[in-house]
Amino acid sequence: MTARSRLAERSGHLERLGARELVFLAQVDVRVDPSTAASLGFPAEPNTVTSSLDRDILWLGPDEWLVVGHPDTAEAQVAELETSLGEAHHSVVDVSANRTVIEFAGPSRYELLSSACPIDLHPRSWGDGRCAQTVFGGAQIVLQEREGTTRVFVRPSFAAYVVDLLLAASEP
Repeated sequence: MTARSRLAERSGHLERLGARELVFLAQVDVRVDPSTAASLGFPAEPNTVTSSLDRDILWLGPDEWLVVGHPDTAEAQVAELETSLGEAHHSVVDVSANRTVIEFAGPSRYELLSSACPIDLHPRSWGDGRCAQTVFGGAQIVLQEREGTTRVFVRPSFAAYVVDLLLAASEP
C-alpha cells in the first residue's frame, strides 16, 4: 500500500494561503522523567523547542515531547531514543501518521492563524523556538514557530477543515 498525502488535492489552496504541506515528517512521542529528558538535550522550559540539523524536539507537557524529523526517519529515531533512554522508565511511540503538518511563511501568517486560534501570536510573546498545543476553530493543533515559518500539526481528519477555515479568513 502506498502512503498518500492528506492534503495533496489542496496544494493550490495552500499556495494561496502562503503555505505548503510537509509530507510524511517523522514524529515520535516521548514520555520520560524531565531530568532524564534534559540529559538528552530535550527542552525543559514549557512551550519551547530545541533544534538540531536533523530534528526538532517540542515540549508538549511536563513529561512529554514530540521529536520531529525528516521523512522516513521515525524508525531510526525510535531505535536511537530507546537506546539512549536505556533502563529509564519511558515510552517512545512513532506517531508520524497522527498529524498532518502545514507550514506557513510570510508576515501575514500570524494574522491568518489568529483568525481561529485563541493564543497570542504577536511577536512580543510568540517567536522562533516556541510551540504550543491549542485549537484552531474546533480542531486540536500543535503550533511550532521556526525562523520565518510557522508549522501547524493537525489530525488528518481535521486537515481539510483547517484549510477551509483559513481560506474563509483570507477572503476580503
